[in-house]
Amino acid sequence: MAKRNDAVLYDLIPSQNAMYYMFKFSLHKNVMQIPTSIKADQKLDIEAMKKAFAIEVQRNDCMRLRFTMTANGIKQHFLPSAPVKEIPVVSFSSDEEEEAYLTADAQKSVRFLRGETFRFIIFNDKDGNTGIYFNVSHIIMDALGIGIFYADLFAVYDAVLNGKELPPPMAKYEDAIKNDLAYLKNEKKYEKDKQFFVDYWSNHGKPFYAGVHGPELLLQQREKYHEPDLRVPDAYDLIHDKCDIVRHHVAPEQAQKIFNFCRETKNAPENVLLLGLRTHCSAINFRTDDTLQIVMCSRRATLDTKRMSGCLAQPLQLHTVIPEDKTFKQALEIMFSVRTQLYRRADFPYMHARKLQMDILNYRNSQGPSCMMFTWLPLAFPDYNGIHFEFRSHNPGRYIMPMYVFAVPTLQDGGMDMYYLYRTNYITPEHIRALHDNAIKVITEGIDDPDITVAQLLDSIS
Repeated sequence: MAKRNDAVLYDLIPSQNAMYYMFKFSLHKNVMQIPTSIKADQKLDIEAMKKAFAIEVQRNDCMRLRFTMTANGIKQHFLPSAPVKEIPVVSFSSDEEEEAYLTADAQKSVRFLRGETFRFIIFNDKDGNTGIYFNVSHIIMDALGIGIFYADLFAVYDAVLNGKELPPPMAKYEDAIKNDLAYLKNEKKYEKDKQFFVDYWSNHGKPFYAGVHGPELLLQQREKYHEPDLRVPDAYDLIHDKCDIVRHHVAPEQAQKIFNFCRETKNAPENVLLLGLRTHCSAINFRTDDTLQIVMCSRRATLDTKRMSGCLAQPLQLHTVIPEDKTFKQALEIMFSVRTQLYRRADFPYMHARKLQMDILNYRNSQGPSCMMFTWLPLAFPDYNGIHFEFRSHNPGRYIMPMYVFAVPTLQDGGMDMYYLYRTNYITPEHIRALHDNAIKVITEGIDDPDITVAQLLDSIS
């Protein structure tokens, strides 16, 4: 195995390769970063937080990853240590000043090929409360990895501040890299999973692109390409990728109703939320029963991986056909069944599954049947002497797919925030508002009456 200054050089694993592909072929390089912040409802000890962050970099090995280009392509290695430079501390006099400052950084590229894999800023808001802002390259952390990072950082901060023992060590991302690279060499397992995706794309017909913006794009391209039966437009765009982000809050009473339903019926929140989102998209696209959404699978099923940051998530293409005579309960069962089959093959590289899809369904690179990508981010923090936290996601400014939706339980009130990152060239805030309101409406009606039919739910959408 190749080495660099005695450090082992690893290939990128499939999860990282999917992110690197987006970076490599996009005109704007800030498409591959995740800018977020966590704010406390009181002032924190800034010096203790600085010490905690320095400790976190040593505990969380993905934060010591570095990347280099070689004759054989991009490689990565782990630094044994990475001293933390002086951490910026910024104070804001208004919410507007805070938002403008953090958004400006969110849209500045994280230069991971030049040794910068993240930026970390401590800030004080207009009320004197302390927040931390973290803009990280997606090639070293996925969304759940960021949540694990925050949880461990605050546990370390608590230990530093109060003279406690440090929390148990985090699991090593390097071990996940080794396991994923070993999977790629396991020809029997790889070929078995590959055959599943060959059948998946061969036996269920071409998915229908049901965009949140309605069918206008599809109809335009049917005329442009003289293909009256076109089902999937050129929805991916590496150049016209300007995006914005909208946050809609689900009130605690509504959110708890959804969470309780999920616990009682053993449904994952992402399954329930996706059904609501899917139903709205179906309603405004000829009431199609055939849709595809991409679900981000965290691939953290073991005790070790649940204590591991890093970039492990893989996009899974959830293609479902749900006839109108099915009930809400049956629709969830259909989605659960397909989702479970995909999760069992979550180690298979997304880029390979996408290539099979393109070859079998005869897609161009720019054609993508997914109207949205979805992530459920179950943030959870232990209690720190009554401190409450607010999570925020910031706009990176660029995104190549039509829309990315992620849902986060709100730590401060027991509700839920739903973030909608959307391309602005054909999606508007009004589209997002309608999507959100109707999705929550559908879910509420389905919880109240699981035997309500999909047809009735579609009829209820305004």
